[in-house]
This record gives sequence, C-alpha cells and structure tokens, in this order.
Amino acid sequence: MTEAKTVARETFPFDIPYSERSLAIACTRGRHAVVSHFTDLLKDAGLTEQQWRVIRIISDFAPLSLNELSQKSCIHKVSMTRIVRALTERELIYTEKDPDDLRSFKASLTPSGKDFVENLRPKSEKIAQGIIGHFGEENATQLLHLLNMLSQLNDNGR
Repeated sequence: MTEAKTVARETFPFDIPYSERSLAIACTRGRHAVVSHFTDLLKDAGLTEQQWRVIRIISDFAPLSLNELSQKSCIHKVSMTRIVRALTERELIYTEKDPDDLRSFKASLTPSGKDFVENLRPKSEKIAQGIIGHFGEENATQLLHLLNMLSQLNDNGR
C-alpha cells in the first residue's frame, strides 16, 4: 500500500455510518437540494429537470450531436432519445443530420425554443443566485471545482 493510501485510510472517518461518509450519497443529497429549488419553475414551464438541462446545454453549444449532448448533460443515450423526441414534439428543438457523419444528428433550438429559454433564463438565474447567496459564493466555487476534479476520476482510470 502506498504512503498516500495509508494516510488516507488512517485519516478517513470509517467509524461513522456509511450514509454519512458516502460521496455518492452526499452528491445525491446535494443535487436534490439544488434541483428542488427549480421545481415550481419547471412545473409551470411543463418541463422535467432533464429537459431543462438539455435545452440549456443546447442553447450554449448548438448545434450539438446527440452523443455530445448526452455527455454534457450526464443523461443516458436511451433517455436522451426520449427527451429529444418530447422537446421536438413541443417544437422547442429540432434535429438535423450531421453533415460530417450522416449516421449522427445534431440538435439546435427552434426560434420558439430560443424564446422559451430567454423567457425562463432570468427566473432560473435568480433561483441559482439565491442558492449561491445562501450557500456562499466561495463555497459554491470551491464545491464546483472539487466536483469537477472528482468527475475527472473516470478520465484517469478507476
């Protein structure tokens, strides 16, 4: 065992209950604490949290392949297909064949989708600012940095 692993094992609090030391559970609790603030906004807009996430990501990166959209939104490709279909039926997004890969599609916002996002963006940003204000800007910045570092574990092997 390496020295770093020995130090971590000696200092990590394995004597506290699993539910209080699990990174996965803590991340889930934190996600719920954030997402729950958007419940009323999304309900009024007739969107699920995942649909809103997809629309916001498309608004930032369009045109975006469905594979890239799945990766950026952390939504499984099977679920993404269902979400894209629903948002297309609402005429908020459209897809077109990728000219570089005719087996792939790229998603973009429709004009009404752009209006939809622009209408909800101020309300969404106000909610986000309220969360940051309550949690603390320094804490939010540090947490975002740490979670981004944690997400890179998959990039470096397991």
